[in-house]
Amino acid sequence: MPGFYYKFLEKPKWQLLCPLCRKAMREQVQVSTCGHCFCDTGLQEFLSEGVFKCPEDQLPLDYAKIYPDPELEVQVLSLAIHCIHREEGCRLHHLQVHLSSCCYNVVSCPNRCSAKLSHRDLPTHLHHECPKRRLKRDFCGINFTGESALGFGCPKFISHQDSRKRNFVRDDAVFIRASVELPKKILS
Repeated sequence: MPGFYYKFLEKPKWQLLCPLCRKAMREQVQVSTCGHCFCDTGLQEFLSEGVFKCPEDQLPLDYAKIYPDPELEVQVLSLAIHCIHREEGCRLHHLQVHLSSCCYNVVSCPNRCSAKLSHRDLPTHLHHECPKRRLKRDFCGINFTGESALGFGCPKFISHQDSRKRNFVRDDAVFIRASVELPKKILS
């Protein structure tokens, strides 16, 4: 993958830019014979064309003399960048941690319902809207998904009587009052 395409708070120093892609280096490697640094994938693409010379000084290049550059990686990963959702700076090194909790980051529903929504909308979606959310019937304890809730009757629910009488639910020979709609005269 070529260099980083993020918007940096300050323009990176030229030493941190890949001479091939002109971006802040990603997976930095150094050619030990001449000291030049590149993004690993950019250098690999350059070398795949059959040219085994350093792209900067045209000196002969040996694969055995190309090494990762962890010191340069630390410098690049400490650059302050703009979060893709806000104008506040965050450290590139912590970007994935930030994005996993950023309330504006768009994520897929963990229930795999195909919804894509921001972190801040996820709790409402999971508890009230997701068709694949797990629910449990109050009366019988049967688990089901939100999409199967419509048209699914509780097997222990006996029946509704007309609106002037009590409705009961049978649960192992114990009657539990589910709802009561009695005329006001009876209640007083």
